Amino acid sequence: MHKIESYADLKKYMRTHPISACWYGPRSTDVSELDNLLNIEGVISCYGSDFPKNQPLLVNDIKGRRQKCSIDDLAGMLIADGKLPDFIEKNNITAILPYDSNPELEKFCETNHISLFSSPDKLKDELRDKTKIDDISRAIGLSTIPGIPGIIEDFEFEPLAKRFGLPLFLHFAEGAGGSGNRIVNTLGEFEKAKTEQRGKRLNAKKYFNGKTCTIDICVTPTAVICGTLEEELIGAEPLNSNSTEYVASSWFENNYSNEIRKRICEIGVALGELLRSRGFMGCFHPDFLVGDNDKIFLTELNMRFGGSCGAYTKIQIAEQQIPILAIHTLSFTNPNLRFDAEKINEKNLHPLNYALLVLKNNFRKPITIPCKYKSGLYSLSGDTIEFIGDTKFADFKNQDTILLIGLPDSDKDTVIEEGTFICEVMTRFPVSNSKSKLNSEGKILVEKIFSQLIV
Repeated sequence: MHKIESYADLKKYMRTHPISACWYGPRSTDVSELDNLLNIEGVISCYGSDFPKNQPLLVNDIKGRRQKCSIDDLAGMLIADGKLPDFIEKNNITAILPYDSNPELEKFCETNHISLFSSPDKLKDELRDKTKIDDISRAIGLSTIPGIPGIIEDFEFEPLAKRFGLPLFLHFAEGAGGSGNRIVNTLGEFEKAKTEQRGKRLNAKKYFNGKTCTIDICVTPTAVICGTLEEELIGAEPLNSNSTEYVASSWFENNYSNEIRKRICEIGVALGELLRSRGFMGCFHPDFLVGDNDKIFLTELNMRFGGSCGAYTKIQIAEQQIPILAIHTLSFTNPNLRFDAEKINEKNLHPLNYALLVLKNNFRKPITIPCKYKSGLYSLSGDTIEFIGDTKFADFKNQDTILLIGLPDSDKDTVIEEGTFICEVMTRFPVSNSKSKLNSEGKILVEKIFSQLIV
């Protein structure tokens, strides 16, 4: 049985065991560096650019306009208007590698005899249920944050405040990237959340002040592979005013000791083994809170790739690491392939000097991005950013440059609708204050980019 220990091993193996698949995910750029390992035979995405230049592309973008789109809805929309069946047939696509699955995509693939590299959506829904996260924690011997699951109408402010103190944390079962959650200090805020989230399931919890982090984890038939610890920046102005929503990632050291990294990796392995016992295989993306006393809590299971998967894949390839995204694919196509989990996980304990900012239109109105701004490398010069050129990610090495990824590819100015993705920004300098918020350099950079890109 073949065993993979290093990136060199993987490349050698893939030369004799080629795999073709179509990427289905939020951004076409998520797989722009992966084509030297997998044959990307097409890309189906919410937001596109010319990044996979040689691959057929089906995106929700309209020339001159970028509309808000959820990956949860994309397959259903494309199937309903006939675009997905036409795209699959025209490009002879036989397999889909999905960022996340949904019932419409599963049914389409089953009907059309297309391989879908994902565990069943029904199973993932059961595992990702945020109201049952404490049961998952207890199953692996992890402490929980005090809370009560239920429906929002079942709760009243005063009893919760008396039991848990203020502020309260309302952790709703729905809402990607923390967008549906609420931190509540007053009766008025609680009643407002009750009205806006009527009928929704949640965990009403004691608010816990800690650092937020995650790791990408892949469950294979024989191993659990953990990626590098990723600090998640939450509700960071000027990126977003929502105090619970994800806005950025940092793989720098960020005051996470090697001991904490080892413990989170051990928790990740235990989680992976538990999920495998329940029938799951592939990637998932758990979120953790780490307190001042280094106590670790599991806050949710995202049963899909992380939103930063594209950036992290680029980083792993540049650093000669085995990409988690490739391990996921091989778990479905080559289940007898073995990975040296101990060796790979040990290597992935080390920090990586990269950070990612996710820019969305949070200006409460449509904005316009001039067509002269393209994805690529930019130099930081005084109060401006200056385009250097399109470049390979491996050339992105200096702290005085940034990489813009996923800008609209258009020969005319593009209107970005409210709440819609603009682009990703990658840096080789820290943007976190090591407490899950932007540092001063990060804030200055975001303001500089916004002031220049937006009309």
